[in-house]
Amino acid sequence: MPSIAHEIESHVARIILSERGWAQYQHGDVGHQELAPYRAALDRLSSLYVGHTVGKQLTTSISHQIEAEAYALYYLPINAAKISTLLPLLDPVPTPLRVLDFGCGPGTASLALALSIGRPLALTCVDSAPHMRAVAQRLLSTPPCAEKLLSLSIADTIPAGQYDLIVAANVFAELDEQEQSRLLRTFLSQLAPKGFMLFMEPGQQMHTRRLMTVRDQVVRERPDIRPLFPCLRGDPCPMLKSSSDDWCHGVIEWQQPPLSRQLDTLLGFNKHRIKYSAFIFQQGATLRSGVRVLTKPHKTPGGINTLVCSNDFYGLVTIRKGRRSQHTSSLTRARVFDRLAFSEPAREELPFGITIEKLST
Repeated sequence: MPSIAHEIESHVARIILSERGWAQYQHGDVGHQELAPYRAALDRLSSLYVGHTVGKQLTTSISHQIEAEAYALYYLPINAAKISTLLPLLDPVPTPLRVLDFGCGPGTASLALALSIGRPLALTCVDSAPHMRAVAQRLLSTPPCAEKLLSLSIADTIPAGQYDLIVAANVFAELDEQEQSRLLRTFLSQLAPKGFMLFMEPGQQMHTRRLMTVRDQVVRERPDIRPLFPCLRGDPCPMLKSSSDDWCHGVIEWQQPPLSRQLDTLLGFNKHRIKYSAFIFQQGATLRSGVRVLTKPHKTPGGINTLVCSNDFYGLVTIRKGRRSQHTSSLTRARVFDRLAFSEPAREELPFGITIEKLST
């Protein structure tokens, strides 16, 4: 059975590629001649993204239709995979689901929602780049996406209304601090009761730390809107406060679809693992319990170390040699962003951190 990433890529390839390119895709690699225009556009876009600094607008980077199409062919499945990974955390969601996809690009988050979530969707997509909006219209108004939608609106500004889910992916890093605050307050004013917000950025340091400041603004200005992921606390981020270098990010292991692998080879890229940062919020939610793993556990001469965050603790956890048990094994096997719940909290304060004795997943 094809993965959701493969299903999304297949849909994009069917709409974007020529008839010849689509036929080639269905039977194997797409011909280099078919991909040549997209490869040239992706080379240019990639150089812009690599050199991007926080607060600099990138919307003007898409200046031709071929660039919007190239972005959809390569970056859309990658970013949609991030969105799809987080969608199960949006529970329960109302029916129908009113969605604002801000900075929608070629319809990335909306496409992931339409093909992943079992709810009728009323989609409102907003993007300032006309070529991106044109591609989003093509991708979202054709089957199987169109069959999942109650309505579709694609615009360059946010319409008035209340939304059950507000998505902003790869948006905040392009804004200065004043623009960021204004946009966030707009989102907060248009979030429906019990509604969700999903914010995502690439997993690089500068983009993630900017997103962490967005998270802090939410909990500072709207204590009724609680973080669901990855945070287990409602106060200012202790990582952001205690360090000028660290950033809260994870990695997605995915079944990379065939055109993505082929473009990686042609471009010299490597997206078999995807770094990302994200925050999910819900109005009226209750903070979750336990500890969130923030770094992959690793062996040291003193034992096994990992960085964790809970509602009352942030710091290094060490499982000392000889102290491992069936309870601590869940921590040693943990992946980044796994949430571990205490079965019977038992802590021993140590000079170099704490030991958590009893854990259960």
